[in-house]
Amino acid sequence: MRTENATGDAPRLYQAVLNHLQTSLWNDIRNARTLAWMVTGLLLSQRSSLAAWLPHIHSRATFAQSTERRFRRWLENPAIDCGGIYGPLVTRALRGWGEHTLILALDGSVRLSFCDVDGGRVA
Repeated sequence: MRTENATGDAPRLYQAVLNHLQTSLWNDIRNARTLAWMVTGLLLSQRSSLAAWLPHIHSRATFAQSTERRFRRWLENPAIDCGGIYGPLVTRALRGWGEHTLILALDGSVRLSFCDVDGGRVA
């Protein structure tokens, strides 16, 4: 399977996600870029499978397996602190919420986060 160039909303969504991720959360922009593509693939595919994200990813990789391996390396990287990333992102996202009502529904049968509650890796 070969990767295709991202079309449609993927590049714009990627850029919007990257703008939120790159500010003061990373010491290496490559980590932010990889996560931004992972989030873009997750949102556009609406699935938590790495393989489902691949059609939405723009990459110089010739084969889809290369992109999937890059994502797996990112998820398994012990130097990435999920708790240190997740907290500031949620705080930033909810900062402008104001007095509006927020209804949050959690589905225990679907695991969409990259980290467990203790900040460890999701297998």
